[in-house]
Amino acid sequence: MYPSRRPITSFLFTLIALLVSLGSTASAQDDEKPETEIPPVESHVLETKDGVFLHVKYYPGTKGKDSIPIIMLHSMLNVSASNAVYTKLASDIQKHMGHAVIIPDLRGHGKSLEQRDRMDVNDRVKIDREKFTKTQFASVVQDIEVCKSFLRDKNDQGQLNLEKLTVVGSDITAIIAMNWAAIDWNKPGGGFIRNGQDVKALILFTPLQSHKGLTPQLALSHQTVKQNLNIMIIAGSQNTQYYSQSKRIHNQLTRFHKEQENDDGTINWSGTKLFLFGLNTGAQGSGILNVAKLQPHPNALFYNFLVNRLEKDETLAWSKRDRTNE
Repeated sequence: MYPSRRPITSFLFTLIALLVSLGSTASAQDDEKPETEIPPVESHVLETKDGVFLHVKYYPGTKGKDSIPIIMLHSMLNVSASNAVYTKLASDIQKHMGHAVIIPDLRGHGKSLEQRDRMDVNDRVKIDREKFTKTQFASVVQDIEVCKSFLRDKNDQGQLNLEKLTVVGSDITAIIAMNWAAIDWNKPGGGFIRNGQDVKALILFTPLQSHKGLTPQLALSHQTVKQNLNIMIIAGSQNTQYYSQSKRIHNQLTRFHKEQENDDGTINWSGTKLFLFGLNTGAQGSGILNVAKLQPHPNALFYNFLVNRLEKDETLAWSKRDRTNE
C-alpha cells in the first residue's frame, strides 16, 4: 500500500514557502519575539520495578502543557541496537514541533546492562540479551512503565500533556508497545492518582506477528487498542517476509476503522485512526529512518500523524495525575 505523494508534496511546498516568508521577516521580528530556546538533552538513569538500571535520553518539550510526550523504543533484533537510531528524529521533533521525547536503552542494550541481584539487592548482575526468552522480552513493558512514570512527573509539573502519550516501537518492541498499551488501558483511569489509560497513539516500525513465542495477541484482542487508539504502521515493502507480517496485523484492525485514503487518493489524516505505509525499501524496523530520499519520508509521516491525530484533538486536555495534595 503506497500513499499518494500529493499531500506530502503539498506539505513540502508549503513548508518551503513558510521558510522563505520567515526568512524575509526575521530581522523585523527579532526585536519583537525571541526564538524559543531549545532545552539541552538530558541523561537519566531510571530504575524499573524489577531492578533494571535503565539509561535514557530525554528531550524536553517547549510547549508546556501542549507538548506531546513520546516514548521511542529501539529495535531488539539488531545486537548493536541502542537509542542512537532515534537521535535525529527526536531532535527534529523537539526543535520543530516542541514535543517531548524519551528514548531508553532497553534492558540488555546500550548502557542498560545491569540489574539488581534478587539474592542481594545491594549487588548488581549483568543482563545477557543473548539469553532472552519470551519472558525476558515481555518484561520490557517494565522499561516502558518507568519511562511513563518519569513523564507523569513532568506532566504534573506542567511540562507536557500525558493525555496524548505516544509510543514508538520497532519489530519486537512494536509487539511490546502494543501489548503494553493493552496493559495501560486495563489500569484505572480515574481516582486521586491516575495510573493508566494514558497512551493514545502507537507508531510501529515493521511490527512482527511473533518472536520467540511473543505475539501482539493481547493488544489485538483488546477493544480499546484495536478500535480507539491512533495507530500508524511503517514498513519496508521490498522485504516481503517482514512486510507481510505488518500487513496481517494491519488487516486485523481495518474492520474497526475508516478508509485510509480519500476518494481523490489523498491521505485521510483527520478521518481515520489507522494508517499503513509500505515504503519502497528493504530496510525494516527503525532502520527505515536511515534510508535516504524515501517518499514519503518517515519524518513527514510523523509530522502529519502527530499534528492531525493528537495536536488537533481538543478532547485530550491536560490534567494533573497525582491529586492527593489538592
